[in-house]
Amino acid sequence: MSSSNLSEVSDQLAEMFSDTEEFSSSSSSSSSSSEDEEPTPAQGSSHEPEAEGWTSTGSLQTFPFSGVAHFTIGPAESPIDFFNLIFNSTFMAMLVSSINSHGLHLMVKSSDGPNAFKWNNTNEDEIRIFLALLFHMGHITLTNLNDYWSTDVLYDLPFKTFMSQDRFLSILRNLTFSDNNSYNNTDPNRYVKPIMVFFNSVMKTLVNPSKNLTIDQSNVLWRGQLRIRQTGNGQKYGVKLFALTDTNGITQKMHMYCGSQATVLQGEDHADKVVMMLMEDYLNTGRSLYTDNFCNSVTVAENLLQQRTYLTGTLRANQLRNPMITKSRIARGTLLTRYNARGVCVTNYRDKSNVLMISTEHHSDFVQSRNRHGKVKQTPKVIVEYKKYMRGVDRKNEMLSYYQSFKKSTKWHNQIVIHVMQVMLLNCFNMFNEQMKRSGDNSRPMSFYDFRLKVIKRLLKLDTPTDRLTQASNIPSTSASQKITTDAGDVIHSPAYLPKNDIGKTKRKDCRHCLKKRNIRKASIFYCPLCIKKPGLCITCFGEFHRY
Repeated sequence: MSSSNLSEVSDQLAEMFSDTEEFSSSSSSSSSSSEDEEPTPAQGSSHEPEAEGWTSTGSLQTFPFSGVAHFTIGPAESPIDFFNLIFNSTFMAMLVSSINSHGLHLMVKSSDGPNAFKWNNTNEDEIRIFLALLFHMGHITLTNLNDYWSTDVLYDLPFKTFMSQDRFLSILRNLTFSDNNSYNNTDPNRYVKPIMVFFNSVMKTLVNPSKNLTIDQSNVLWRGQLRIRQTGNGQKYGVKLFALTDTNGITQKMHMYCGSQATVLQGEDHADKVVMMLMEDYLNTGRSLYTDNFCNSVTVAENLLQQRTYLTGTLRANQLRNPMITKSRIARGTLLTRYNARGVCVTNYRDKSNVLMISTEHHSDFVQSRNRHGKVKQTPKVIVEYKKYMRGVDRKNEMLSYYQSFKKSTKWHNQIVIHVMQVMLLNCFNMFNEQMKRSGDNSRPMSFYDFRLKVIKRLLKLDTPTDRLTQASNIPSTSASQKITTDAGDVIHSPAYLPKNDIGKTKRKDCRHCLKKRNIRKASIFYCPLCIKKPGLCITCFGEFHRY
């Protein structure tokens, strides 16, 4: 067939299939493509992030900090004053109501069973004693919870003086923060959400934080079956909590991660939503946020920039919209930097391993820094600033780990409530020391241990080690027994007669020691007026009970 005939056939085919996608694409490909040309990547493709306009040089946005860091604490001065600021009457009323409601619910639920649960309503005074004992357990680590009430000679602890073991365990079992209508709810957050809401609200009222804030995530250990259980961050299994903290270690806001069970913050961009939720009260003021790689991405950085808020932190290499340098292998001591047009800087620095950083506030210029061994070295400024402001979070987590209360419990939400109350107590301490510093007090800052002891003693009405004994010794008695004091000043308990009734007959009490140790009921006309519960004791058991 001649070339003219071939041309004529081609024209006819083109006319017949001119409307089809297959022919038009193939004809355009054959007519416009050449072997030397490469395909152009699609704009916005996640496979070619450099198409977004990443360059090796660029500038960052600047805006001033318009907030003012201050406390709203009134005349608070002593440790117990700061304790009462956060553990206020609203908190106590909510906690008492929740515990009583849950206790009555369990009692009704188990009333027909062989192991019926009995519950007597608690009150604020008893809860304050309960919290004091709970916090004091953080100072004394024991394997078994029962050992705190043991009368064995190896365990000489004051817990039994203030509350019985059965009562403590009964309150601990009902330690929730929920309302009356939450028992049929499938939301795993139902037992702890009210305390989170209260905590976030009261901290917003008391503290206006400084410019630099951090978001930290931690796991509260829990090994049992739980739909929202997570792994990582030093704990093999646990419930993940996010916390917004300032540079003084004061936690401003908390959020519990519920994964697929979440009712609001869920989906693929869950981390982005958490960041914006925690920061919602502090946007548009020129604040700087420092976070780890779980929360960071180019999109989050740009969203915060639109709200006049900086972001700095580590970055994961597999995040969408990352520049190509995040996957580059470079020599030790070198770095690569890329900027986009919106003011986001991404850095790949090689030290012992690759460190990826993202920032909208700090460049990657090398500056001198000193490591923990005192050695001076050249480090990118973005890394120096990140370590500087994340140190407050590390210190907070370290201090929380020192005095953890007894961990074994029947329910996971007990652990969350206890953890939140530990954070509240640490906030009281940090606010106390920061206020002392602002007031010009140049004395040595109080340690967390001493602060806790002062609070516990006030909750138990023990300003000094002998206050409780002194108060008990003022109780009138029909006995001529007096308080005996040794040469060293130690108070020795001595027996006293029980008072007489209306007809002049001496009352009697069962000897507590005979009943508990020998399982014998033995009536006695003697008791100890210096013990908090004034137990009945026979003369034979008096010395053994007090370990004389």
